[in-house]
Amino acid sequence: MNNELILSNREQKIDQVLTQLATAVNRPLRNVTSYYSRVLERQLNIRQTLCLLNAQLAFFLTVFPAQCSAVVRILCACWLVASLLKCREEL
Repeated sequence: MNNELILSNREQKIDQVLTQLATAVNRPLRNVTSYYSRVLERQLNIRQTLCLLNAQLAFFLTVFPAQCSAVVRILCACWLVASLLKCREEL
């Protein structure tokens, strides 16, 4: 019986920590979602926001100069195209 009680307390503590972590991560993401919704003048969800952030990061890594090989540039360009297609599908 003691083992069950200890396991239950541990599970509750783990759940509480994971809930707090999820809340801490979601708060800035909700702020960004709210910002994008105001800019685009339409309601967005978090998944659409993540899609837009992915496309922005891919664009940044593709366009801005860096000392890297042509293969890396081509991979970044493929990532950009894939992320733009995903955004088109999501939005």
